[in-house]
Amino acid sequence: MSGPRDRKTREKILSHARRLFAERGFHKVTVEELCTGDGMSKRTFYRHFRDREALVEELVDGLFAQFGPQVLENLLSKQPVPAILERHFEVLAQGLAANVSTRMMADVQNFLPGLWDRIERFRANVVGILTDLLRRGQQEGTIRPDIDPETAGKLIQGVVTHLANPRFLLAQDLSLGQFLGTFRNVLLRGILVGPWTAARTVSGNSAQGSPLGSRGPAGPSLAGKKPSSRARSKR
Repeated sequence: MSGPRDRKTREKILSHARRLFAERGFHKVTVEELCTGDGMSKRTFYRHFRDREALVEELVDGLFAQFGPQVLENLLSKQPVPAILERHFEVLAQGLAANVSTRMMADVQNFLPGLWDRIERFRANVVGILTDLLRRGQQEGTIRPDIDPETAGKLIQGVVTHLANPRFLLAQDLSLGQFLGTFRNVLLRGILVGPWTAARTVSGNSAQGSPLGSRGPAGPSLAGKKPSSRARSKR
C-alpha cells in the first residue's frame, strides 16, 4: 500500500475521521459510520487500518510528528525567554488546538491509556524544560527574580495535569483553544493591573505584591496598619 492511489485513500480516511472525531469524539463513531460517510467499503477501511483505535493513534501520532519537534526546537532555542514562551503558546494554539477537539482527547484519555500515557510523558518533559527556562530568564533579567522556578514549574505541572485535562475541559464546556489563550495571558501577563503589577520581594519569602500583603495605591498594607486613636479609645 505505497502507491499514490493508496496514499490518497488513506489520507481521505484520516481527513474524514478527523472531522467526525472533532465533533463527537471517536468512541461513539463506528467503523461503519466512517465508511458510509466517506463512501467506501469496510474492506477498504481494514486494508488501511487494523481497527478504529489504530486510526486514532495514527491521527495523534501524526500531530506529534508534525508539531512535537516544533515545540522542542523552540523551547531549546537561544532566543530570549519571553520570545520563546510567546512562540510556545502560538505553536500549541495553531498545532494542537486547531487540529484536535476536547471531546476527542477525552476519549483518548478514557479509552486509550497507552496513547494517553505517551502524551503525558511528553507534557511532563515540556514542563521540565519550562522550569529551566524560568531560571535562564532570571539570569537574563526577563523573568521576575522573586519567583522560585521550582515552585513555578510545579504549579505549571499542576495546571497542565489537572486543568489542561480533557475530562475537566469537557465537563466545563471549554475548548483547548479557550484554555490555552487564557492560560497564556495569566502566565505571561498576570491578572492584576496598575500598581498591583509591581513585583515585590518579602524578606525570607518570594511573593507577588497583593492587596493584603504589599503597599498598594492607598498606602501601607492592611496587615501592617496601626489602629487609629478613635479605634484605641473604644477599646
